[in-house]
Amino acid sequence: GSTDPMALYGGLLLRLCRSTSEKDALEEITPWLARDELIVLPLKRRHHTIAGKIGESKLAPPIDVELFVEMGDVHAKVTMTHEFGLFRKADLMSRGINEHRLIEWSKLLSKQKSLSSNQHKLLHDPAFTNMKPWIFLDVDVIERINFGRGTNVRFLNGVYLMKRTRGMCVKTSK
Repeated sequence: GSTDPMALYGGLLLRLCRSTSEKDALEEITPWLARDELIVLPLKRRHHTIAGKIGESKLAPPIDVELFVEMGDVHAKVTMTHEFGLFRKADLMSRGINEHRLIEWSKLLSKQKSLSSNQHKLLHDPAFTNMKPWIFLDVDVIERINFGRGTNVRFLNGVYLMKRTRGMCVKTSK
């Protein structure tokens, strides 16, 4: 089949939106990992940073995009890695993070609202700066798209890491 160039462009642009992909990943992993005493939060990266202060944060991992033609249809595979942490709520509150802010975070995830405002407030809280999670989580959001047929499939692949040391990871499961 033939693929409309604007549909291809728009479809890829939508799938390259880091904040949408990150929110989707959070919505999927939070019910599995977050409990009364635990919360999943993104690690602060440059895409969370307010313009003008970008030097304060690390770059997010690169987005991997594969484009190819198969049986006359244009296909794409987009892989986006998100870095999260599993934090103990007691540790966050002992550093001065307001419990109300943590409760609001959970409500935003469950109601499928935009995370941007609350996310920025929490990630820019001075108490959160340089805080290390209890467990590091690297989650890949992988989407395969067939633009000719208008179909797609999206799934997550997660790696749980107990600690990170100078760019090296110690894998503990999956």
